Amino acid sequence: MRALLLAAGLGTRLRPLTNDTPKCMIKVNGRPLLSYWFDILNCDVINKILINLHYLPDQVIEFIEKSELKSKIETVQENKLLGTAGTILKNKNFFKDGPIMLIHADNLTFFDINEFFNLYVNRGKGIEILMMTFKTDDPSSCGIVELNENGIVEGFYEKTKKFHGNIANAAVYIISQSVVNFIQKLDKDV
Repeated sequence: MRALLLAAGLGTRLRPLTNDTPKCMIKVNGRPLLSYWFDILNCDVINKILINLHYLPDQVIEFIEKSELKSKIETVQENKLLGTAGTILKNKNFFKDGPIMLIHADNLTFFDINEFFNLYVNRGKGIEILMMTFKTDDPSSCGIVELNENGIVEGFYEKTKKFHGNIANAAVYIISQSVVNFIQKLDKDV
């Protein structure tokens, strides 16, 4: 499987931390966020990684060049931010015909990638996107998902004050090629 690390954002909500540093390079416990993702993606499940860049890309490229994963990583510069679906669509050929692990590189989470992949492999019929979730103590600061009894998303609430539960989107997904095909049929660049 191939992975997409979304790392192109401007990081405006993290200013002044991001005035001179891209979000994915902000240090947590002395290490850039990106280094944690490299640790997780350094596995047999992921054979190639694509990182989209926009804001202060040289710092990210320099970090990749020093990584033991550099032979597994490609980057793509977005002069105009394309959004998640736009980035997937623009790089459709990179993903071949397999599923895509989609990760927002400015988040931090720890999980067993093999277990997550096995959940995708053994998902129910008609399930085309697997979303990692977590329980939060601060629902108003997260994207909250409303799930039915089968764990299927029925609602999504982005950082609202009204209580919709405490199951939050962890911004890690595995998406099927059928989703990519659907995005392509929308005939939009962004």
